[in-house]
Amino acid sequence: MTIPTLLELAEAGAHFGHHRSLVSPKARKFVFDIRSNVALINLEETQKAIETAQKIITDAQKNNQLILFVGTKRSIRNMVKEAANAIGASFITERWYGGTLTNFESIKENIKRMNDLREFLTSEKAAKLSKKERLTFERKLHRYERFLGGVSKLNKMPELIILASASEDNIAIAEANQLNVPVMAITDTDINPTKIDFPIPANDDAPKAIELILNAIISAPTKANSEKVEEASTDEVSKAVEEKIEKKAVTKKSTKKTTAKKTVVKKAPAKKAEKKEVKKASIKKK
Repeated sequence: MTIPTLLELAEAGAHFGHHRSLVSPKARKFVFDIRSNVALINLEETQKAIETAQKIITDAQKNNQLILFVGTKRSIRNMVKEAANAIGASFITERWYGGTLTNFESIKENIKRMNDLREFLTSEKAAKLSKKERLTFERKLHRYERFLGGVSKLNKMPELIILASASEDNIAIAEANQLNVPVMAITDTDINPTKIDFPIPANDDAPKAIELILNAIISAPTKANSEKVEEASTDEVSKAVEEKIEKKAVTKKSTKKTTAKKTVVKKAPAKKAEKKEVKKASIKKK
């Protein structure tokens, strides 16, 4: 896969940042405009970052470096896992435990227990276990695999960490910075990119955009990438961006109308009740 075109990135919603009040001062270099108080990301910067990411990952693979993908947001877990498996990397998609890097020896010990337990359950000794005993061991293994299954081959500290969302797994960034482990991450406009070695500016709340970028960065750089990428015209890109903005505005308006209607419906019974009480009071006075 070559680098995604500007049009492909725009159609995936990669250009939408956060409200202008939430934009990190250090992230402003990735913003090309503010529309309806929403920061719009410069997708040309996204393309450059993807090209750099491809080269970094390719070099890491050539040098047999351990790569760890991280993406704990539910909507992107499967795509993070698939991207990691595609290049034989490790992954964490359920939860980032505090100390995963800073207390790596403890994590290594748990990985060893999981691998030993898996091996035990396939042995002749396990065949002699009662159903109840076997079920206990299997439940324990299932729990281990749920949280550590993706790092079962991680026998040493990862040499590159790739995050599908910098805002979701900021603890991982803090630990990596503490230990000088290089970090690559999709960074939205609310994130300080200086804490990330290889930031990829894009909307980290759009699963389609994340999937597009992940698929692009794990593909090896090609000759087409080093040349100028064939792009859609500026008009086409602008049109796609404008359509996305309009759709968002229409959705917001319809949501407001629905909320207003619900409010009116809720208030109506209260007014009727008030009228009844007034009538009762007037009857009592008479």
